[in-house]
Amino acid sequence: MAVDNEGILLMQPTGRWTVCRSGQPPAEITSGKLFLLEVDGKLLPTRMEFRHFTGPMKGRELWGQPGEYISVDGYPLRNGVPAAVGI
Repeated sequence: MAVDNEGILLMQPTGRWTVCRSGQPPAEITSGKLFLLEVDGKLLPTRMEFRHFTGPMKGRELWGQPGEYISVDGYPLRNGVPAAVGI
């Protein structure tokens, strides 16, 4: 699927995910926002959520927040994966 606003997924120093396109500022994917993510060679819709860690932290914190951003559909979020926002 070709999408006009397609770029690559990159985690910013803040711990938030963005879609980066050449010549454009990074487009942040906020919690609750729908976006496309390449899974098995196809761009599939998913939603970003922040999952809070529970139980003993064992030293795991993300920029001062005890949790991480995830795809609600369980798709892996990795730097460099094709993605698109504004769908």
